[in-house]
Amino acid sequence: MEYLLHVDFLGINKLNYIDIILVYLVSLPILMGFSIYFAICRKYGLHYFSQIILFTLTLFSLLIFDYQINLVGSMGYKHLSLFIGIEIFLSMLLLIMWLMILVFASADRRRKALPGLYSKSHKKSGKRVFIVMLLTVVNSIYLYKSIY
Repeated sequence: MEYLLHVDFLGINKLNYIDIILVYLVSLPILMGFSIYFAICRKYGLHYFSQIILFTLTLFSLLIFDYQINLVGSMGYKHLSLFIGIEIFLSMLLLIMWLMILVFASADRRRKALPGLYSKSHKKSGKRVFIVMLLTVVNSIYLYKSIY
C-alpha cells in the first residue's frame, strides 16, 4: 500500500488510482464518441462491444471514485457534501440509464429490431445518457480539484 502513497503524475500527493480514474472519466466522452462513430459507420457489433467495455470500466471507475470521494469528503469537507451527493446521484443515474439501454438494445438486437424499428428511441436514450455522463464528468472534476 505504501507504493500507492507517493507524488503522482498530476503532481499532488495522494493515491494514484484516483488520478487514473479521473483521466479515464475525462476521456470517457471522447471514447463514447468513437463508439457512436462505429454505429454511424454501421459497425454495430463493434459499437455494442465498445459500449459493454466502456460501461464495465465506467462502473468500476465510478464505484471506486465515489467511494473514495465519500470517504475523503467525510473527513472534513462538509462544505462539499452537496456536490458529493450530486456526484453519487449522477453516477448511479448514469449507470442505471446506460445499463437499461444495453439491456434493451441486446433484446432488440436478438429480435432483429435494432437497427431499424427502435433506432430513433435508442438514439434519444443514448443522447440522454451522454448528457448525464457529461454532468458526471464535470462534477467529478470539480470534486477532484476541491478535495485534492
